Amino acid sequence: MMFFGLEITTLIFVFIIFAVAGMVKGVLGFGLPLITMSLLPFIIPVELAIVLSALVQPVTNIGQLISTGGARQAFYSTWSILLALVPSVALGAWYLTSLEGKLHLLILGITLIGFALHSLSGFVFKISRERQTLAGAVTGLVAGVVGILTSINGMFFIMYLVGIQADRNAFRAGIALLFIISGVLINSGFWFAGILNQNNVLLGLFVLIPCFIGMSLGNRIGETIPNELFRRMILYALLIIGVLFIWRSL
Repeated sequence: MMFFGLEITTLIFVFIIFAVAGMVKGVLGFGLPLITMSLLPFIIPVELAIVLSALVQPVTNIGQLISTGGARQAFYSTWSILLALVPSVALGAWYLTSLEGKLHLLILGITLIGFALHSLSGFVFKISRERQTLAGAVTGLVAGVVGILTSINGMFFIMYLVGIQADRNAFRAGIALLFIISGVLINSGFWFAGILNQNNVLLGLFVLIPCFIGMSLGNRIGETIPNELFRRMILYALLIIGVLFIWRSL
């Protein structure tokens, strides 16, 4: 039996993965595409995994942005990133059409390992107010290309927001705004590249259900276990998965 072009067993695993990803986001406030892109390529084509992750990403961040009440301040602190995302996503969309599946896995593996190692190291880029516009533009250029090729660009947004020393509320508002805008741009790029279709959109809407269930559960889990312990467990898992992706790409 097939649904959305997938066997029912595969679809169930896709739902489970999005529920787990939602749970991680509920605990940490980010990390949804990191989890989906770490696990989905093992059971569905990497191109479909990227599209589904990109479709879900902006929707799950709308509530987070509204709850912070800091949308205006988030725009003021990230406008140079948002501006640079437009040409970089367009460039990535042009390159996407000629990218082979194994190269996708290689880029994914490198991105996952890079994010995990940077996060575990505790190293923080300090960005002065005078260099904030330039740093934002560079962040947007890199995040746009990597985002459309892998659906994982959060590491660059996180590095920037931590670098400008955004407080907790400003961080949550900023990361949500960046994910929403980059998600819309990336999905537009997928549409122009011809890999976003009605079937993918419908499947993306359906996987929102387990995703929101997982986020609700994650919010509760975040109240019972230390966030730092959970975060480090996730990062070590990403390291292992990144190595597996690189191994599969060779």
